[in-house]
Amino acid sequence: MTSNVTSSDVKSRNNSELKNNNYIKNKKMQQKQKNPNNSELKHLPEWPPINIDFNDLYYTVPSSFEKGNKTIINNVSGQFRSNELTAILGPSGCGKTTLLNLLAEYKTKPNSGEININGKPRQTKIFRKMSRFIMQHEELDEFVTVREAMMLSANLKLGSKLSIEEKNRIIDEILVNLRLSKAENTLGTRLSGGEKKRLSIAMELVDNPPVIFLDEPTTGLDDLSSSQCITLLRRIAHAGRTVICSIHTPSAKIFQSFDNIYVLSQGQCIYQGLSSNVLPYLENIGLPCPRTYNPADFIIEVSCGEYGFDHIDKMITIVQNGKLRWSPNSSANEIHDQYKNLEKFEMEINQSSLSSQSGWWEQFFILLQRMLVRMWRDKSYMKLKFGMQLTLGLLLGCLYEGSGTDATKALFNYGLAFAIMISFVYLPMMPVLAAFPAEFHLLKREHFNQWYKLGPYYLALIVARIPFMLLIATIYLTIIYVMSSQPLELWRFGKMFSVAILTGLVSDSYGYVIGSRFNMVNGQFIGPASVAPMIILAGYGFGFGIKEVPFYITILMNTSYLRHSILGIMAALYENRPDSICPDEETICLFRKSKTLLKIIGLEEAYYLTSIYALICFYIVFTVTAYWLIKTRLNSSSKKNQIVQYVEQFLKKYFNFTSNRY
Repeated sequence: MTSNVTSSDVKSRNNSELKNNNYIKNKKMQQKQKNPNNSELKHLPEWPPINIDFNDLYYTVPSSFEKGNKTIINNVSGQFRSNELTAILGPSGCGKTTLLNLLAEYKTKPNSGEININGKPRQTKIFRKMSRFIMQHEELDEFVTVREAMMLSANLKLGSKLSIEEKNRIIDEILVNLRLSKAENTLGTRLSGGEKKRLSIAMELVDNPPVIFLDEPTTGLDDLSSSQCITLLRRIAHAGRTVICSIHTPSAKIFQSFDNIYVLSQGQCIYQGLSSNVLPYLENIGLPCPRTYNPADFIIEVSCGEYGFDHIDKMITIVQNGKLRWSPNSSANEIHDQYKNLEKFEMEINQSSLSSQSGWWEQFFILLQRMLVRMWRDKSYMKLKFGMQLTLGLLLGCLYEGSGTDATKALFNYGLAFAIMISFVYLPMMPVLAAFPAEFHLLKREHFNQWYKLGPYYLALIVARIPFMLLIATIYLTIIYVMSSQPLELWRFGKMFSVAILTGLVSDSYGYVIGSRFNMVNGQFIGPASVAPMIILAGYGFGFGIKEVPFYITILMNTSYLRHSILGIMAALYENRPDSICPDEETICLFRKSKTLLKIIGLEEAYYLTSIYALICFYIVFTVTAYWLIKTRLNSSSKKNQIVQYVEQFLKKYFNFTSNRY
């Protein structure tokens, strides 16, 4: 049985790492001497080399109610070092992404086992500050350019401690190294797959993180782009960082670019060591690789059991399920001793670097600016929104023309108020249900990577929509108010406007409540369906007095914010209103008095201030609820995820329900 490194190998390795670190320091000194003004790196956080080791990690997920739990990661161990580019390999379903998520503490936590940083138990708060996770699918803002995205990252991560010139020098250096300078003025929607991948990496390098996790960074890239991406990651790792990525079937060239290879099979480690030692390792267990085979493809075939599961068991035993690094010239005992006696760096971290570099209000204004720019640049959405509001306003104005002053059309005025209420329910809510589930993926990446806190983001999200809503509501309601011949009293229009805006804000917040828990397909169904009972309760009692409505129905009616909306609009239109005009040909004019109309349609309890207070309370409740739901989803633990998985499996099994995994 053979494995990892001898003492001479460790010494030579430490010497090579020392030479590499000295080379990097000398290189930086030479660059500073050549360009004295290029001093931005001294402002970035300085981190010691970060070595990650994990022991006996075990993780399960519920498979079904009958079969119990399914084991994804089965007591694996390993060590990932600084100055190394590490690849986690294995067939589909072997646990690559899960292991990466466990190490990054992204969404999941192990059921058992330990993860150490430089030989000491990992402290989540510190580790989250110094590590970055780059997901498989690039979640980028489509309406900002490359440089704007980099400046956003720099402003949020570096705060106001650095000047704009210093931030631009940092950005220029990163863009040059990642070959993005030519695309710096290109919008996110027009970037190629390779450029998007490099931009995702570039934005996380702004504050010089020492640990970078990447989930299948070559997915969707051609051979050339994949090779360039891995070469870039190798250069980043050799600059003193710990870079760990999961990867699926790399080419032979890419495979040789990795310093350390970690291979999984059915949640267990079958190899850990240098990429150049894979073929000797396989020959050692009696599986010589054919000359025409890619070593990566061959070891993945082995891990699938193509050559028998007895070989897999043997490989797990040789590396002790990841405890040992295999080397052809060392024994297991020597490896075990060297593994335990590896130098443990003390993490002397400046506490100021752990705190958010930008303040709460600074984050709010930066994010608000981004959201306003995004809305302004989304021309197609703005044109569609204005077109819909203008068309709907003209249509309602024509349908209810003259109903504001003509007593014979007073019931039509109630229909107009009901139509205004409906429009301020669906028009604000439906775009949220369509857009926020996709927006959440961007929020999840940026929030996990410590760009900003949830509070300033959520406040910016709410505030950014208000100016646009006020503008289109002014145009929409002015058209309806004038064309329907309502009394030309500014205070009356202001009352109706305030009720309509509050209705729109409540609907907007309710959309975030639904969108925070469901994907776009399910949200587009659940949102309107859940509003339907509120609409029914809002119009209940039409044709008979409120005193004839049962008490329990009255309570249910008050739980509908739309009931308060229709009451508020009718109160705004008819409070302290002079008698309506009756045509001369009408012998009986029943609705000349506004109180008569309100009593007959069952809205005699309509009071403007009561409706305003009720809508404000609903807005606060929905806004706080949406914030809490988003926060719990972002910070969900392993146990919460398992509960969600149980529920989703039940719904999927019995109701064919499509889940919104996060």
